[in-house]
Amino acid sequence: MSKEIRQQIAQQISKYRWMVFNIVDESLPPFSYTVGLQESFNHAEIIISGLDKEDAHAILNDIGNGIAEGIQREENVLYDDIFDDRPCYFKAVLPEMYEEYLGRAVLYYENSNFPVLQCVWPDQDSQFPDDNGYDILDQEILYKQQ
Repeated sequence: MSKEIRQQIAQQISKYRWMVFNIVDESLPPFSYTVGLQESFNHAEIIISGLDKEDAHAILNDIGNGIAEGIQREENVLYDDIFDDRPCYFKAVLPEMYEEYLGRAVLYYENSNFPVLQCVWPDQDSQFPDDNGYDILDQEILYKQQ
């Protein structure tokens, strides 16, 4: 079964260059991630947590389109071109999070030896998860906090 799923993912990546998987689980905030950016553009895969799947899917496709045009997203750089109304930054996802959060990517790459960046967004008061006073509990933190 997993070989068939891997083959389906490979066909989609061959056609579209990357895929977005949207995960909704009652025990976790929703999250979405890419598979194919590493293979197609030698860029880290991207994951985003805590947004509804339509918004997350659109944001990840916008990021993917930018990467396809040569934009490299880097860790710890503040970006103001991803969300309309707020900045965000990227953090390297801890490898121990891959199995639980990036199952299709692990299946596709057949290992956990690929980079993943989490797109981290602020609360309504412009506080990020590493800031004192951060007030969003529905964004999973998949990176090492400072």
